[in-house]
Amino acid sequence: MNPDLRNLIALQDIELKIASTQKQISDTPAKVQGFQEELQRLKQAHTERVAHAQELTKRRRTLEGEVDMMRTKLSKLKDQLMSVKTNKEYTAMLHEIQMAEEHIRSEEDKILEIMEEMETKEQDLDSAEKELKAKSALLEAEIRKSETAVPSMEAEMAKLQEERLGMELCVESELLARYRRIAEARKGIALAEARDELCTACHVRIRPQVYADLLRTENIHSCDSCSRILFSREVL
Repeated sequence: MNPDLRNLIALQDIELKIASTQKQISDTPAKVQGFQEELQRLKQAHTERVAHAQELTKRRRTLEGEVDMMRTKLSKLKDQLMSVKTNKEYTAMLHEIQMAEEHIRSEEDKILEIMEEMETKEQDLDSAEKELKAKSALLEAEIRKSETAVPSMEAEMAKLQEERLGMELCVESELLARYRRIAEARKGIALAEARDELCTACHVRIRPQVYADLLRTENIHSCDSCSRILFSREVL
């Protein structure tokens, strides 16, 4: 294989690594923010669950207080029933007692419903709290991992950039300029592997004569379709 072409392949590999590392560095703030937002959502959801459980407890106590007051009132009504003097008063008093008893039963039913819901919520809350701790630990670990990875990636970038400068010096200037023009037009991919008489970048068939020459000689060829410089790993 043409030595310049071999060096170009190495150069492109380095530049692809640089691009990949740079993207990882650039994506890190958004990645960390995503983890932080997810952590905040989990904590907020748990806070809402706790608040709902506290609200149920508050409602239960309020209803129990109302029932206690209604029982006191009912007791007084029953005491007063013995002192009424007319049938009309007696009937009215019985109706009021009946209404009070129905109200107490209704409130007690509500208390039972709340107690059942509280029991379920307490079980859910225990499970949710354990899940929150586990997920929070994972997310916090990912945040630390992402943040601490940046310096090492920046060091790797600096090393790769030095390698790129060294490799550029190993490529003939006109070929390097040609490589740069193609890379700029083709999203950083100036070289394409030729395999089975196809350009693996654009998937267009390579002329048989060109493909044969590519395998047998050190001549440099380009894809007729995408203009990328062709190379074959068969002759690496």
